[in-house]
Amino acid sequence: MLKSISFFITLIFCIPLVTFGQRSLEGNWKGYINLMGSQLAIKTHFKENENKLSGTIDIPQQGANGLNLQHISHPKKDSVSFGFPAGPGYASFAGTFQNDSTISGTFSQSGQQFSFTLKRSVESQSETISEKRPKLPYHHEDVIIKKGSAEIGGTLTWPERETPDQLVIIISGSGAQNRNGDIPITDFEPYLALADSLTQKGLATFRYDDRGIGESTGNFYQATLDTLASDVEAIVHYFSGSSVDHRFKRFILLGHSQGGIVAGRVAANNSAVNRLILMSSPGIPLKKVLRYQVRQSFEAAHIPENQINTEIAAREKLMEALQKDKNISKAKAEYRRAFEAIQRKALLAANKDTSNVSEMGEKQTQALVSGYGSPQMQSLLFYDPTKDLKKLHIPVLVLFGGKDTQVPIDKNKKPIKTALDSADISYQIKIFQDANHLYQKAKTGKVSEYSKLQGRFVDGFIVTITKWIKNPQ
Repeated sequence: MLKSISFFITLIFCIPLVTFGQRSLEGNWKGYINLMGSQLAIKTHFKENENKLSGTIDIPQQGANGLNLQHISHPKKDSVSFGFPAGPGYASFAGTFQNDSTISGTFSQSGQQFSFTLKRSVESQSETISEKRPKLPYHHEDVIIKKGSAEIGGTLTWPERETPDQLVIIISGSGAQNRNGDIPITDFEPYLALADSLTQKGLATFRYDDRGIGESTGNFYQATLDTLASDVEAIVHYFSGSSVDHRFKRFILLGHSQGGIVAGRVAANNSAVNRLILMSSPGIPLKKVLRYQVRQSFEAAHIPENQINTEIAAREKLMEALQKDKNISKAKAEYRRAFEAIQRKALLAANKDTSNVSEMGEKQTQALVSGYGSPQMQSLLFYDPTKDLKKLHIPVLVLFGGKDTQVPIDKNKKPIKTALDSADISYQIKIFQDANHLYQKAKTGKVSEYSKLQGRFVDGFIVTITKWIKNPQ
């Protein structure tokens, strides 16, 4: 799914810590830090050996996996603390157990402090549906697909009493995710839930780990749009082959959020794809999606409108400078001034020390340069996904959540509809008014609400998809 890039993208490396005193810390934990309306997802893994505790941290949104924790301590009772190198600086955490499965505390970096909550996670990072639910009412098989020097790990599911000739390939949204869509800020795993529900409705599905996650190799953030599309092409080719045990003649691509851009790219060029489902997929370039998300975060922090406009304009000049590889130093300086002005005014209003504003501006600017300059972001920032939609010759189902604050209807529905009209194909647009970006029933649709919602899809969501697949118009 598309993530809001706000103040501290890629520069905050936060690590939750657990104690081995009165309560056990060994195992897997997940949580998030709330950064001005956006959330940075965290996973930690702890081991205890001879009364010594070691741990690692994964930060999927930043492509960081298996980083070592430092200075883990457990002073008294249930208190915990730790430290961790974060770019040129150092981050620290101190907190207490609220119960056996929840730790709450404060994360500190560069003079800034953020509330942090960590919850125990029963499953391991690469756990599959077969491990999580051993008695499933359908067949399931873990598969490794070779693609040059890379491997794509995923799970195939198919009905017990039916032999489908078409396969639904589930393509995840932005950020490196495993095949289940295991998002630390919520217990809901949308891709696992999709595969489970669709298979019980008589459909075969395949979902897979992103590059560098779970059983897939490679580097997700070095993968361009072309690379991501070629991974899907490899999956289609694999399951079309005569040498595989489970061969399919037709393929349906179901792309969620950024995955919809990838799905559209493949569907426009691969004749084996006979249907396309766009689930909260952008109809505008990522640059414009980020503009909306950044504005939303600033407004939630009550930043004045003129400062928001200045920051966004400077941010987009930096994007363009990186894309053209021209005037980067000038764009960096302009952005840094805009960001520091916001930080200085916010700190003064809160009677806080402003001595670290310059350091914060440097770190934020370098973080954006690193993020926007990555191969994947460069391939997506200015890419218009409707170009592929105009080339389609297959039916399309377009799904939107009425309360989606990440890929909102008012910014994305019209360009998608216009493109599909231009293609002159059969399509259907369905809006679930109470749904958020993950199609949970929501009140506000904000990311900060995810952890409070039921781990299930809104009524009618799965029915709509299965009916559309099984009843061609």
